[in-house]
Amino acid sequence: MKLNILLGILVIFLGYITCKNFQKTPQTPEPEPAAPVAEQESGYNWKASHVIRGENPDGAPTLQIGTPPRMVTVPIDSLPRATASRRAYLGSGWWHLNMAYQPSDTTVHQHYQSKWLQFREDQTFDVLIKNKIVDTGRWNWDEATNEIYLSCNDPYINNTWHVTDRGFVMIWKGNTSLNVTGIQVRVVGSGNPPPAN
Repeated sequence: MKLNILLGILVIFLGYITCKNFQKTPQTPEPEPAAPVAEQESGYNWKASHVIRGENPDGAPTLQIGTPPRMVTVPIDSLPRATASRRAYLGSGWWHLNMAYQPSDTTVHQHYQSKWLQFREDQTFDVLIKNKIVDTGRWNWDEATNEIYLSCNDPYINNTWHVTDRGFVMIWKGNTSLNVTGIQVRVVGSGNPPPAN
């Protein structure tokens, strides 16, 4: 009997606390003013993934930022030559960038899914779309941090990427000292060339 009374008092107390919390209306901070357009286009002061400020009313779609990552100078030559096993691993076939994700732009995968990479043992690589070369660059690997360094003209690929690899599937993460995009890319190896369509 005493236990039932104690449980009843506890339920009433928790209900009272919950109602009080629902009655409080949170103070919404004033949104920070947007950076001038010139700053947004140059990438100046964008230290991390694009930040979305303000609120969306319930049911409104999330704002998507379709701006490519800023171009960075990748220090390919600051590293020693990649190991022979790493060169053989990457040069064993074609690599499909078959999925990408970024919290502030869930459409970022559209800039990766059509792209394939072909690495060569001389530490150059090609970017292919529909089995046609659209860009060529240089690569290197930092064994100490398990990061791949890619230097090319494609802003979505040009950067350093932290790599988690399992066999011929790699996850590239944009969370290195140079790459602060927050993009994650799934890269799948294949012995077959990319399709031409």
